[in-house]
Amino acid sequence: MMMKVQRHRRVSPGDEKGVVLVLGLLLVAVLSLVGTTAVMTSTTDMKINSNYKSGAQAFYIAEAGIERARAQLMTLGSTTLSQALAARRGADNLLSDSTNIANFFANGAFVTDDVPYVAQTSFGGGTYRVYLTNDAVDGVTSATDTNRQVTLTSVGQGPNNSLAVVQAVVRKLPPLPGAIVLPGPGVSFQGGLNDDSKFDGKGVSSIALTSDAARTSVIANLTAIGNLNKYENDAGKGASSITNAAATIDPIWSSVDGLEGVYRGLMSVADTVVGTTTGATATTTTLTSAMLGNSSNRKIVVVNGNAIIDNIFINDGAGILVVTGQLTLRNNADYKGLILCIGQGRVVADAWDHGDIRGVLLVAKTRDASNNRLTTLGNPTYDLRDDHETDLTYSASQVEAVNRFNKISWKKIF
Repeated sequence: MMMKVQRHRRVSPGDEKGVVLVLGLLLVAVLSLVGTTAVMTSTTDMKINSNYKSGAQAFYIAEAGIERARAQLMTLGSTTLSQALAARRGADNLLSDSTNIANFFANGAFVTDDVPYVAQTSFGGGTYRVYLTNDAVDGVTSATDTNRQVTLTSVGQGPNNSLAVVQAVVRKLPPLPGAIVLPGPGVSFQGGLNDDSKFDGKGVSSIALTSDAARTSVIANLTAIGNLNKYENDAGKGASSITNAAATIDPIWSSVDGLEGVYRGLMSVADTVVGTTTGATATTTTLTSAMLGNSSNRKIVVVNGNAIIDNIFINDGAGILVVTGQLTLRNNADYKGLILCIGQGRVVADAWDHGDIRGVLLVAKTRDASNNRLTTLGNPTYDLRDDHETDLTYSASQVEAVNRFNKISWKKIF
């Protein structure tokens, strides 16, 4: 019996042409999709980059407005902050509430009737406008200033309708009640021994303290060394020029929080910051004339650690100097302006010969030897036993010359 074998028909290679066409079309579709996706992604990235760039420009424009307003505040002259605030009120005779930006700018337009402190100004491809209101302590809508502290709100408009709003609270440091200010419950005080030295408070105290115990201690020391009358002011010499100013000194100068706040504010705007460690392990920096500036180029200098002023002559050294460790005055150490020895709160003379400080010297202990912040002020150290014919004279003009409206808080609202 023969078996029947069924043979399958061979498929001709030419019959596969339709499959190749289908695969080709699929490949073209995939490539088109990839290309379209790449183009869309690239376009999206370009838009994101463009928006970011425009937003950054608007932010820097708004920041420029803040700085312009701070500079303008420095030109107030005899105009008080209360008068400046009152002049910003609009038709409703009220300042707008600066805690809500919608009170100034909404739906693409300015809606406040406040008079701008800095009018619409072109800058960097956009414009800024700045408003002046009070701070939260006095009440932002109040036109009465009690603490030399105000709020600046800057609206920056950049390319492509970008918008940024920056707000800063700025403060001018309050006046000090003495040529030498030593806040604290007591004081480690050693007065200068040289008969030719002089310490003059002019219209304020020669030494301002914040407790009766500290005042008694200072007067006892100066009486014992026979130099009580080397301390004087316009009202007279001796004990009458040395006062307990606890009732009148601004809390900024007589509390840990206040002084540490001043330190942080000055750190943020300092022309020069030296060192990073304080306390027992602090390094020591000898300050040069270039670091300290001069009367034509006053500088804010913060030294985190110990500092020495050595042979800085009368034409050099001007502005605000902050030292968080020990300040040593040596040889011809001269300075014009405000010296703040906070943190460790120590100032000593080391053969300080013919030195001359015109302004204010404040010494306050806000930190312990390990640089831990104290809860209340400790006792500052003032030791001028090694002085040789030195003068320290109160000068409001030297302090005010560099008393800028420093930022104490800052935020980007939009």
